[in-house]
Formats: sequence, structure tokens, C-alpha cells
Amino acid sequence: MNHLKLKTIMDSNAFTLIELLFVMAIFTTLAAIGVYSVNQYLPKQRQLSAARVVKTDLVKARIHAIKTRTNQTVTLQNSAYIIKQDSNVYIKRNFKEDFDWNGIEVKSDKSPTFNMDGTVDDITTIEVRCGDSDPLFITMTITGNIKIES
Repeated sequence: MNHLKLKTIMDSNAFTLIELLFVMAIFTTLAAIGVYSVNQYLPKQRQLSAARVVKTDLVKARIHAIKTRTNQTVTLQNSAYIIKQDSNVYIKRNFKEDFDWNGIEVKSDKSPTFNMDGTVDDITTIEVRCGDSDPLFITMTITGNIKIES
């Protein structure tokens, strides 16, 4: 009788504890690999997003300079920048405060100025960096053209 009971239990369609633990171990390993991959991917995406934000703000400043017939000066400071006309601030951006993105650095050797016709006095390159990754460069030509390069 006891043998018949054991055979009925073994023939059931359930999973054993060992099988469940084995599958859980596989899922845990795959999840850990996925988290690691995402963490490697995020800084580069933040850097690209930051470069796009800077480019968008520069285009806005250029359009504002043309529309208002005033000069717009860009001042860069580590993870922040200000675009202003004289003492009137048009755009103020700080990646650490606005987006909670630590490690974003925005720097240039010059403070470019958009003239009232949309041109820039000199070719300017702005470097956008995030941690140890290769920098992205935003180049402004004399004609006011703005592009992102790696």
C-alpha cells in the first residue's frame, strides 16, 4: 500500500524543489547580467542626451539672437552653462540640479557669442564628457551651424 502511494506522488505533474531552485538560480544569474549591462550603457546615453540638450539650447540661443536682434553669450562652468544677453539670462542649465545627472562635464576654451545675424565670431568646440567615456564635441561654425561629433 505504501508503495502505491509513493508511485502516485512520483507520477504527478508538479515540479520538485530542486528543479524550482535550479530555475531560480538561472533567472537570478540572467538578471544580474542584465543589470550590469544596463549600468554600462547608461553613462554613454546620459552623455549623448546631455550633448543633445546643449545643442538644442544653442540652437534656441541662435534663434533668439536673430529674433531679438541682440547678441547671446554662452558661459560654460563644469556641469552648467548660462546663455545670456548682457545681464539678462535667457537659458540657465545645470545637469546636476536639473536632471540629477552626476558626472556630466561641459567645457570649452572660449565663451561663444551668437551675433544678431545668427553667426558666431569664431569656430568654437564644446566638449561634453561623462566619467571616463570618450568625449562628444559640439562644434559651432562661423555661420552658426551646430553639430555633434564623437
